[in-house]
Amino acid sequence: MSLLDCFCISRTQVESLRPEKQSETSIHQHLVDEPTLSRLPSSTRASEVICSTNVSHYELQVEIGRGFDNLTSVHLARHTPTGTLVTIKITNLENCTEERLKALQKAVILSHFFRHPNITTYWTCFTVGSWLWVISPFMAYGSASQLLRTYFPEGMSETLIRSILFGAVRGLNYLHQNGCIHRIYMDIM
Repeated sequence: MSLLDCFCISRTQVESLRPEKQSETSIHQHLVDEPTLSRLPSSTRASEVICSTNVSHYELQVEIGRGFDNLTSVHLARHTPTGTLVTIKITNLENCTEERLKALQKAVILSHFFRHPNITTYWTCFTVGSWLWVISPFMAYGSASQLLRTYFPEGMSETLIRSILFGAVRGLNYLHQNGCIHRIYMDIM
């Protein structure tokens, strides 16, 4: 069962994407019948990507954050067959409003189009009952806010700030060139 045909979101009609219909330069949707939620990012080798949709292949380590208006818990986990650390976002779909479900579906579908080194990709996603699991690479240093709190309590150097902003602007430029506007939420506290 995939996210798109899950019983808990059946009230929202969504069709999935076929990889052969996806464009390398465009994120415009091509609606088709066959679900394909587990894809390899083009810039990553198959040996580096975790595509398992078997929940027993993941060992949750610790919750490292919350998101999506506190509906999603973000966990550090280990993919047990390979020992690879991953990030798992777990969302209880039963607690989501219709509007939140649509936003979540859009984010999952659009993520398959993004192929840029400054944009985090989703390796795979699947449902476990009414819970959506989204597997992505583990970013060891976390967000810029976490870096600031953990490693630079007195502030970052101008060079480091410039480097972080340069990467963020490159990712945003890629999104804008492909007709996508990213909503930015400040996580200062």
